[in-house]
Amino acid sequence: MNRRERRAAAKARRRGRPVTDGSPAADAEIDAALAHHQAGRLAEAERLYAAIVAREPKHAEALRLRSVIAFQQDDAGRAAALATQAIAVAPGYAEAHYTMGVAQRALGNAEAAVTSYRKAVELKPDFAEAHNNLGNVLDDLGKAEAAFVAFRRALKLRPDFSEAHDNLGSALFGQGRLADAAAAYKKALAIEPDNVETLNNLGNALRGLGDLTAAVEAFRKALGLAPDFVAAHSNLGGALNDQGRPDEAFDAYQAALALAPDDAAVHNNLGTALIYQGKSDEAEAAFRQALALAPDFADAHNNLGNALRDKRRWQDAVDAYRSALALAPDFAAAHNNLGGALKDQGRLDEAIAAYRASIAQKPDFAAAHSNLVFSMNYDAATTRETIFAESRAWHETHAAALGRRAPGHANARDPERRLRVGYVSPDFREHSVASFVEPLITAHDRAAFEVLCYAQVARPDQRTERFRGLADGWRSTVGATDAELAATVRADGIDILVDLAGHTGGNRLLAFARRPAPLQIAWLGYPNTTGMAAIDARLTDAIADPPGSGDALHSETLVRLPNGFLCYAPAADAPAVGVTPARSAGHVTFGSFNALAKITPAVVAAWARILRGVPGSRLVMKSGPLADEATRARYLEMFAAAGVDAGRVDLRAWIEVRAGHLGAYANIDIGLDPFPYNGTTTTCEALWMGVPVVTLAGDRHAGRVGASLLARIGHPEFVAETEVAYVAQAVQLACDLDKLALLRGELRDRVRQSPLCRQNAFAREVEGVYREMWRRFCAAA
Repeated sequence: MNRRERRAAAKARRRGRPVTDGSPAADAEIDAALAHHQAGRLAEAERLYAAIVAREPKHAEALRLRSVIAFQQDDAGRAAALATQAIAVAPGYAEAHYTMGVAQRALGNAEAAVTSYRKAVELKPDFAEAHNNLGNVLDDLGKAEAAFVAFRRALKLRPDFSEAHDNLGSALFGQGRLADAAAAYKKALAIEPDNVETLNNLGNALRGLGDLTAAVEAFRKALGLAPDFVAAHSNLGGALNDQGRPDEAFDAYQAALALAPDDAAVHNNLGTALIYQGKSDEAEAAFRQALALAPDFADAHNNLGNALRDKRRWQDAVDAYRSALALAPDFAAAHNNLGGALKDQGRLDEAIAAYRASIAQKPDFAAAHSNLVFSMNYDAATTRETIFAESRAWHETHAAALGRRAPGHANARDPERRLRVGYVSPDFREHSVASFVEPLITAHDRAAFEVLCYAQVARPDQRTERFRGLADGWRSTVGATDAELAATVRADGIDILVDLAGHTGGNRLLAFARRPAPLQIAWLGYPNTTGMAAIDARLTDAIADPPGSGDALHSETLVRLPNGFLCYAPAADAPAVGVTPARSAGHVTFGSFNALAKITPAVVAAWARILRGVPGSRLVMKSGPLADEATRARYLEMFAAAGVDAGRVDLRAWIEVRAGHLGAYANIDIGLDPFPYNGTTTTCEALWMGVPVVTLAGDRHAGRVGASLLARIGHPEFVAETEVAYVAQAVQLACDLDKLALLRGELRDRVRQSPLCRQNAFAREVEGVYREMWRRFCAAA
């Protein structure tokens, strides 16, 4: 029995005069036995009840109370047998049928329990306890609406029935009606404020609603009353984890494990805190311990996958996610995580299928839907129109209603005043996006613009601290709900809010959906439309997004900056540019350090044609998932099928140290840009290291970034308009070692002196857009 069932059983009392004759002496003995029973002296109570039955075999109440004691002693079979005897001697005794229902539920006979409880309320319609227990069993059977009716009938009979309020809350919680569940739990606590189970249940509902501060308070109150309450310690850890407080979460889980060292759920939860702490080895050990205790624990398999992916063991992660799904095919989070790992491996079709499976199981899963939209950008077979339609579907499903409820703004409509600009990103850290955001924030004119950063950074690093120092205001958004983030932005009086993530991981688009700032802009981190009505504009340029049909495939107004849509800050610790490697190696080496999701079969086929066109040439690909043998084998098989021997393709895993990563360009003669999703950071890094990049210009922003970057540094001749021309350009360049040597020597200076690195000029262009948009906003008042 659980804590609540034991307490309920301990409240055993006479529920009404049984429908049988009992002597006055027996009634007196019943009262004496009940005193022992209610005091927890079960053996003495059982002795007295048995003595009554021995003298008066048809004393239904004594038989029923013996059944209650058997239940308290965890002997549900004996409890059912004794309840059967009580019903046999008094078929019209509602309490005996009620007790039979308790025993049958404990035996796992839910339908029999329903029959018993229904008989009890038929005989005694005002039997609130029976209505309450009937609701519990109906909820067990998945008959939520019928359960609600039973609980509400119990509460109509007894409005102060705290247990029925609590049970109604749990049934509502099970249906995902978290706000209604929290309200029911609060009603229960108004009657019984120190009920630790209800406090724990309320904490879970509040955590699900994102009210983490109140959830932590509920769990802590429960633990103040019951320090040995394992579930409350574990749930407190979860809420603290959600708040971005992994060290405190770790302590809560350790407290739970001290009480229940063999609790698989607690080991699983401890692993999540360890992941947040960046301790992926220890996290893996915690998840494996959970699985040793409970091999069929789907959530632990899923979380193990997360730890393995964090450790760059992608194939092992895929296997773990598939194990979770074998146990729980409707596990939406596992489908979503599987999609992420498959995308990392370059298995794009499988990834998209996994994201669709996730959404099918949980249609309101906004993050999985964003992942689907993002992944479609890698797929050459997916048209611009299809991506736009899916982006709009994301908006209608997850965001549109939030925007309709958004209040107005009190920002002073002075067109020339100092503006408060907020940047929202999960990438204020060592991340490719940071190399393009930092120049703008550094160069902002602080007399005209005040800069606030809203950082969704779970693991801050040294670059995070650098961003913190650059900003006029810093807000960590980890643990904040989208509603809370929107409220913070509104309270900060932000005039222009800039999204730097789009549909990439860690985005806060649902905060933007609430329209917390008068003007909202998308820039940089995502190469397409958000699909959202709440985003007013997207910053781009005329090469990345040529004027024309593409404008109609954006929910935002496209604002084209004259000198490119981004500014690049080269790494200060980048190695010096070396000599052309082809002269000493005796062959030309092509290279791509892009994510494997961009290296589709069509890209492999084009690169194979380039290699076949340059005898003796080699290709180096570098990406984290290439540490997986299965991933390496799949790419080598693709090249072999395209007529390129495996010995000509060098597949390398990720290099953690940035100087080592950039140093790897010393062995590359020509960079090959993937399509239809070009590189951005990889292209800038290659150019900075003296490596020319050949790109294929596509029909959308993701496929035209290479063209934009190369135009900014004065090398548009490396931009091909067709796949045939792309292959020919790469082959032609590989045959001209003198030109490669010349480019090697001059590219870094070209990049440094180009608009691509003029951060002050870039900042003035962006600020000009901000000011003009603000002036139009003020004029429209």
